[in-house]
Amino acid sequence: MARLQFGLALDFGAAHATLDRVLAEYVPLIHLAERYGFESVWAGESYPQRPGAAHLPAPLLALAALAPQTRLRLGTGVVLLPMWAPLRLAYEAAVLDQLAGGRFTLGVGLGSPADWARFGVERAGLGDRVDETLALLRALWSGAPGYQGRLLRVEGGLAPLPVQPGGPPLWVGGLAPRAARRAARYGDAWYASTRYTLEEIRVQSARYRAALAAAGKGSAPACVSVNRLAVIAPTDAAAWRDGGPHVARVLRYYVAAGSPLPRRDGRPARPDDPDLVEALADALCLIGSPATVVARLEAYAAVGVTHVQLRVAPGEMPAELVAQSIRLAGERVLPYFR
Repeated sequence: MARLQFGLALDFGAAHATLDRVLAEYVPLIHLAERYGFESVWAGESYPQRPGAAHLPAPLLALAALAPQTRLRLGTGVVLLPMWAPLRLAYEAAVLDQLAGGRFTLGVGLGSPADWARFGVERAGLGDRVDETLALLRALWSGAPGYQGRLLRVEGGLAPLPVQPGGPPLWVGGLAPRAARRAARYGDAWYASTRYTLEEIRVQSARYRAALAAAGKGSAPACVSVNRLAVIAPTDAAAWRDGGPHVARVLRYYVAAGSPLPRRDGRPARPDDPDLVEALADALCLIGSPATVVARLEAYAAVGVTHVQLRVAPGEMPAELVAQSIRLAGERVLPYFR
């Protein structure tokens, strides 16, 4: 039986309350997760134009607010790297690592063409710029007096430096073959988003391990992390009844935004599909009783996943249902994979 490590991936971009109230709701849930052996808490990044998006445009600020409230590790799942000035990100991540006492992990991804267009990011050479950004972060966090690449140049070093020697771990996302190579060369893990199917994770996990071997890092344990929409209840029926509508909000948001999510029957998902959650659940979600969720997680462990971030508060789910998922996971899921 494979060992898995578990964290919470929380949706901070709620429409029903201001962020101070959302954080106040989450802190007791995070403390509950601490007691049950969760190891980390994660926040994603997006740039919404209307209320109700799951993620914030400033996840590092939200995590900074949580830093004194929890002993869990803090992570971004993920920041959208092309929308950041590299030097600015180097500074802010270093400051957050200090605020968290060396408990910060920087997960990064590329975002979407719509994000790039809105921020005026040129698509030509984007992959090369992302690679150099990661190299720049590593150099400056390690105390280098600057960075000189083909596309990026920084004069002078960084202060304050991160607490962690060499800086926060870099968990690198993306589905293209180049993303696997990027994660192996510059990162400490490959990170799969909520929208990546189990089959896509299987393929990219294998590519990542092959890239580690090609880079001479094959002897080190490969770290593969996934975000999964998760609803855990005493029975399968209760999980679907109580959690299904909240999961559907998230999936409809992704599909409406253009994510090409494949249904179980092979057709592209549509926002108005009445069976949207049922058609996508096997590939994207963990919904059901603890026994059902354990069985699904075994499939992830079998394709090389080592870390699972349970996205337990999708679609503005009520706190009592979030607490139920955390409690049942802590009592009957996490112990199975230790």
